[in-house]
Amino acid sequence: MKIRVRMLVAATVVLALASMGCARLQAKMAFKEGNKLYKEENFRKAVEEYERAISLDPNMVEGHFYLASSHQALYRPGKDTPDNKEQLEKAIAEFKLALQLNDGSNERMKQVRRNTLGALTAIYSDEPYKNFDEAYSYANQLVQDNPTDPKNLFAMANLYEKFNKVDEAEQMYRKAAEANPQDVKACGALASFLNKPYWEGRSKFDEAVDTLQKCAALQPTDPSGYYKVATFFWDKAYRDPLLNDQQKDAYADRGLENVDKALEMKPDYVDAIIYKGLLYRVKAQVSTNPKLRQQYLDQAQTLQKQAVELKKEAAAGAAAPGQ
Repeated sequence: MKIRVRMLVAATVVLALASMGCARLQAKMAFKEGNKLYKEENFRKAVEEYERAISLDPNMVEGHFYLASSHQALYRPGKDTPDNKEQLEKAIAEFKLALQLNDGSNERMKQVRRNTLGALTAIYSDEPYKNFDEAYSYANQLVQDNPTDPKNLFAMANLYEKFNKVDEAEQMYRKAAEANPQDVKACGALASFLNKPYWEGRSKFDEAVDTLQKCAALQPTDPSGYYKVATFFWDKAYRDPLLNDQQKDAYADRGLENVDKALEMKPDYVDAIIYKGLLYRVKAQVSTNPKLRQQYLDQAQTLQKQAVELKKEAAAGAAAPGQ
């Protein structure tokens, strides 16, 4: 009798395990189909497949994450309807559940955790759920997980910016650049931040340009670094109403020095050619010498034509058969 009972128990266990295995296989299939629909941006159908996946495997972290992402994709900012609000509410609930279930046991789960924390930070950084404390709690977890990762520090810096905490944002951008001294993006993010109009009459432009020059030096064979410096000088010379003509001319000259470095490396660099023309137009605008003014305008027009021709050649090459 005892043997028969044991056999029945064993058979029940085997059937239960088989059923669990079958459910997980079905969950994976539904998840895969959801991913296909997600990539096709068919988010409503993707929601159905992800819901099916997590009904079969409630602990599927990625199922909850992508279900949340699908609901978020269906949300339309500024549209004040119950259905629209419900999409974002469901996204928040699923993101939080994905975070709760995620044990971070492998690199894939760690990446999902980073993405989840980033999504929740972004949601609580904007209306209708804009809340600094909530957003900070998720951004801080990102930073705590990896204190030197520039992406995490950028997320915190962006959060501070959105809530007008300028000093704290500056601290984060500097920390990202200092912790990653060879990272061009971290360097460039700091330069861009310093060039923003946050400083109530005091400019940090000189420091922004010095920082950007260091960024360019990190990749001395990449023309885009010097091109970026040139754009900063043009923007300053063209847009700052507090500059006198002499200062504008000097900034335009410094922009030309950098754009020429970019063009030495890549003579057909269309964007650099365009900005070189714009810098000559600044010089023409402030020049008191009619002859020089005309020379600058002629150079600007020549560069504009050159850029147009290069664009046409590129378009023709892209359209040519067999390319």
